[in-house]
Amino acid sequence: MSTTPGRKNEKLVAVITGGNSGVGLTAAERLLDLHNGDGIEICLVCRNRNRAEAAKNSLLRSSPNATVDIVLMDTSRISSVIKGARELCLKYKHIDLLYLNAGAILVRRGINWSHMMNEIFDSETPGQKILHMFTTGEGLLLQTDNTTNEGLQQVFATNLFGHYVLVRELESLLGHDSPSQVIWTSSRASIKSSFNISDIQHKKGHDPYGSSKFGIDVMSVALNDRLNTQKVYSHACCPGLVLTNLTNAIFPMWVWYILLPFFLLMRIFVANFNLSPYNGSESLVWLSKQNPKELDPKSRYESNTSFFGKRYVSSRKLPIETSTCDQLIEECDAMYRMFKNRQSLDS
Repeated sequence: MSTTPGRKNEKLVAVITGGNSGVGLTAAERLLDLHNGDGIEICLVCRNRNRAEAAKNSLLRSSPNATVDIVLMDTSRISSVIKGARELCLKYKHIDLLYLNAGAILVRRGINWSHMMNEIFDSETPGQKILHMFTTGEGLLLQTDNTTNEGLQQVFATNLFGHYVLVRELESLLGHDSPSQVIWTSSRASIKSSFNISDIQHKKGHDPYGSSKFGIDVMSVALNDRLNTQKVYSHACCPGLVLTNLTNAIFPMWVWYILLPFFLLMRIFVANFNLSPYNGSESLVWLSKQNPKELDPKSRYESNTSFFGKRYVSSRKLPIETSTCDQLIEECDAMYRMFKNRQSLDS
């Protein structure tokens, strides 16, 4: 049976937001396999009960002796996050692995064809610009955003702030007697130039997805600085380009299949064209096996697949300043307190 330091003869507990499909579900499958099914408890935190139940049944078919729980939560709604966190606090005494993987929401209203053509036919560095465009998505998509019923920008709330609130609500279950890892799913689409610390919700910008993903990188560093004294270690990872519901929202699946030979060829130059959720989950599972004290919190750990199909993890130093971390966590703290006060008044 797998154990963690200070938790002898107890199973590991892994909580995975967005665990009903894609990289999250595959990570759950691989964690169960890694710990022989019964050495770890998995909790799938999902928005939709039917999809969550289908994912749970899928896991139990491959690992009949596993313990798989479900908690319903929509990270775009802070009231739902707080309610779900209370349920998690009732279920568990300690969380060893907290995967903040839900959402990854990107609402596109079209392709920026003029930008794409300019990059493809750039006379100076066409190959370099094409690779950058397809690996980060920078400038490729015309995006839109919505406002939630709670008054937040939807992409910011789903990808970043809802997860921050979840960490705050679960602090009593993290660290203390034994280490906990908080693992954020970031992206190569994390664009520093898209993020404005004076507009963390990206109300005025045109790349809410890239902004939210860079915000995740910043928040991961900020939380590690704040919480590692209580044995909580925060790190960001990147699944790379994986064909999931998110990529299907960019292009129809038939377009991706047409591009598939091109992407396989591009693995010679760019190793994060992982394509399958199994390959994309490499960094998520790899992080669970590391001593978190020895990891660099200011690096993002990225899933890669070589041209010959070998999976491996690399690290990428994050261009993050301490002052940005401090400002972001102060802003999110203030918003968190506002929602907690609002909930107290409503109850």
